[in-house]
Amino acid sequence: MVVSTWVPSDQNLGFSTVRVLLSEAGTEESFRSKETIEVYDANDLVIKKAYEFLSMDPSALKAPIRLVSTGDYIEYKGSQYRGQIEIKPYNGKVLIINKVPLEEYLFSVVPSEVPASWPDEALKAQAVCARTYVVREMIAKAKQPYDVDTTTNTQVYRGKTKEHMNTTRAVEDTQGLILLYRGAPIQSFFHSNSGGVTEDPVNVWGSKLDYLVSVRSEYDKDAENFAWEEKISQGSMNQILSSLNLGEIQDVVVVNRFPSSRVNELEILGTRGTKKMKAVEFRKLMGASRLKSTRFGIRREEDGNFFLKGVGSGHGVGLSQWGSYAMAKENFDYKEILSFYYKDIEFARMMQNN
Repeated sequence: MVVSTWVPSDQNLGFSTVRVLLSEAGTEESFRSKETIEVYDANDLVIKKAYEFLSMDPSALKAPIRLVSTGDYIEYKGSQYRGQIEIKPYNGKVLIINKVPLEEYLFSVVPSEVPASWPDEALKAQAVCARTYVVREMIAKAKQPYDVDTTTNTQVYRGKTKEHMNTTRAVEDTQGLILLYRGAPIQSFFHSNSGGVTEDPVNVWGSKLDYLVSVRSEYDKDAENFAWEEKISQGSMNQILSSLNLGEIQDVVVVNRFPSSRVNELEILGTRGTKKMKAVEFRKLMGASRLKSTRFGIRREEDGNFFLKGVGSGHGVGLSQWGSYAMAKENFDYKEILSFYYKDIEFARMMQNN
């Protein structure tokens, strides 16, 4: 049930348009459209028009320009983007930013994050999570040149090309709906698979949030990415951990774990010494494709190679996407799914002020 209408405490903030960093500009950039591309200067005067194709060197720009298509998209580096493209000098760089209406941004984010073939209620849950997440980022980044990028650092965004009618419907069915805790948008973290139990954010990023507590998520166990194994050669491990200056790696030992069974701390033993480090830092060195979560075990084999075995995928905080999928298959609706992973939250409809 929608229990309130949310209006930001800062009435000067607007949430109609998301600013998405696409890339840093090179010396030659090109843009395409099925219609005319109009180029506007900082005073909103049209300074150039190009039909279907525009090539330029943005590196010498001293002030921002905007590209606006008379069609429904601008293509950049093989992806089609709704809205406008801003090319903006900033701190010695030139940024290429997609300025896109919030709900249309979500048309791409939701199918970029989860398969469009998933049950409707799981798609709606992802839509509400994604909307809440970007609204909070827009508040935090209001004085920055952009709100989010296109990667898992924020939310995956692949433009109009990725849109699907199933996920578009999920966005439209939840239009403007966000999650609040004590009147403010929550940090609606999500991940792929919890491995059976979600994590407290204090154990990942050092900050505790009352609405994000560890919960048992048995729904994840039938997912295709629940369990995983990885073998790493001695040479690869030496290279991966070379920045530690420990020489040849002799062993990697789990020192202790959190109540969720995720590794807290490891000890790395090398020919030049030993070093203890947090599992989240170890995962950064290993890479998320190798060490899919910190709920794992590791041993050195007789041949000198390392064997890793674990469950789950991602940081483990907040909503488990595969858990959401399984809950939807068991006929939980999206509000029940979200209330399972985020505690004591309210559902609210955004009041668009500009």
